[in-house]
Amino acid sequence: MVTAAIALLPLLVDVAPPPGTVTVSEARFSLAGDAAETTIALPHRWVPETPYDLGTGRYRLRFHLDAAPDEPLFVLIPAARHNIRAEVNGQRTMSALDTTWSIPNSGYSFLALIPDGAVHEGNNEIVLWQTREVGWLPARLSSVSVGPAAAVMPIYQLSNLLIDQVRAMTFALHIMLTIGVATVWTARRHDPVFRWLALMAITSLAVVFTQSPAMPFGALEQMQSTLAMAGVGLMALGLAMAVAGQSSPRLLLPATVGVPVVLLGLGLAAVLEYTVLALLSAAVGLLTYAVSSVILLRAFARSRSVDAAILAAACALTAWFGLHDLLVVTGLLDDPFLLTFYARTLVLLVIMVILMGRLARSLNSLDAANDTLRQQLAAREAKLVLLHEKERAHANEVVREHERQRLMQDLHDGMSGHLVSIIALAEQEGTGSQAIEGAARAALDDLRLVVHSLDLGDGDLRVALAAFRERLEPQLRRLGIELSWSTEKLPEVTGITPRNALAVLRILQEAVTNAVKHGPARRIGVEGTRIEGGAAVIHVVNDGHEPAAIGRGSGMGNMKRRARDLGAHIHFSATAGESRLSLIFPAHLLV
Repeated sequence: MVTAAIALLPLLVDVAPPPGTVTVSEARFSLAGDAAETTIALPHRWVPETPYDLGTGRYRLRFHLDAAPDEPLFVLIPAARHNIRAEVNGQRTMSALDTTWSIPNSGYSFLALIPDGAVHEGNNEIVLWQTREVGWLPARLSSVSVGPAAAVMPIYQLSNLLIDQVRAMTFALHIMLTIGVATVWTARRHDPVFRWLALMAITSLAVVFTQSPAMPFGALEQMQSTLAMAGVGLMALGLAMAVAGQSSPRLLLPATVGVPVVLLGLGLAAVLEYTVLALLSAAVGLLTYAVSSVILLRAFARSRSVDAAILAAACALTAWFGLHDLLVVTGLLDDPFLLTFYARTLVLLVIMVILMGRLARSLNSLDAANDTLRQQLAAREAKLVLLHEKERAHANEVVREHERQRLMQDLHDGMSGHLVSIIALAEQEGTGSQAIEGAARAALDDLRLVVHSLDLGDGDLRVALAAFRERLEPQLRRLGIELSWSTEKLPEVTGITPRNALAVLRILQEAVTNAVKHGPARRIGVEGTRIEGGAAVIHVVNDGHEPAAIGRGSGMGNMKRRARDLGAHIHFSATAGESRLSLIFPAHLLV
């Protein structure tokens, strides 16, 4: 229905004289150089005897005023074709200035200001000269009205809007759309829709440039632009087939250039007249637009494609407007305006709608894909969270099991030996309570060492050493041994776990025990410091007189084994006056 309404709109255009004016509907007409005048009724259309005779026609009109005007009057011709010059009672009128987009050949509204004092009460005469600029296009003149500005300006402003301003806006839209389509095409060369859109937009823009009155193009360029209409029609056919999802014939793309070139060659060789070539080009364009509309309507009926529907309407209207203008040019239809230009505006709007529709559908598709991905990602994340929880529970269970095994091993290595000693001492006759008490204290100290290590974390080596000193110092004091302690220079050591901390403390405990047993020591020193490369070292020094023999018993072997587990090593040296055991370990212990 919308398409039908647009198609009928040109037939419903009202160019009736405006109210409040004096309207002249009869004139005396003659061609330049011909003295004979003929009475004609307006609107009037005339053509010369030969198509290329540009000639000038003269109209003499009379109108009557009951009184002299007290305000400026204007001459208004609502619908005219070709250039017009007007005189009132022998005085030249001041025509409204033409703009760049005024194309009198395709129809316009003529407005001229009558000089002050040129009209008077009673009969007055208007003389119009109408000069044809395009030989094959009939001249046309509607009825002529004389009236004040308040009566004539509404019609003239409407005409100015529909002809000048719409053309200017269409030209700007054409440029922007051509740039946009060409840009998209460079990024989507595989898409035939954008290929045909880009070719149509660029070619059509070139035609607009050559037809513009502001461009100094000659007859050859004008003929080339006219013949290019056949190429644009073939491009529309390719676009229709692409939108319908059909593959275009291989010769269609070369034909968009070949057909206009062949027509141009026939014109340059004078095989056919320019009028015939223009009619052939227009016929090819009309036929291809009509075929395109049929293809698109079939595609719409098959797939309910919105793009196919609106493009089918645009192609059908373009074919109808072109046929209308062809009938006007050939004199078979009397109508004041040519409509092909508005078909171009309509096609541009449809192309923009198609582009925006495709963009909207692409964005909707992208949003739907994003929603799907987000849902899938949420599902995967939920699964990962569940797996992570299971893995963490399993890891915690493994850690607890390892810690349980470590505690059992530590208690077995430490407490079991002390308990065996206590039982053995208790079973021996004559064993004093002091010996049993010492063994029990050693067992208790070992148990405290194990329990304290459970609370240690990464970076807590100094805390473990401080707690070890608090337990060690009273024990050595009871034995009469002086303790010297200095760990301020010990660097920060990471990788401290309960297992590693207990291993360090057991090594130090074993070193102090050896110093007490094999010294005999009167003074024991514990010193922590940094060595080259950022490593740390803890020295246990005693002043025993007779150094212990290395390798006697299992104490040294246990210390070396524990050091290897830390990624550290033990160094022992002894002289006549001093024994020194050094625990050297890296800045980060093995976990």
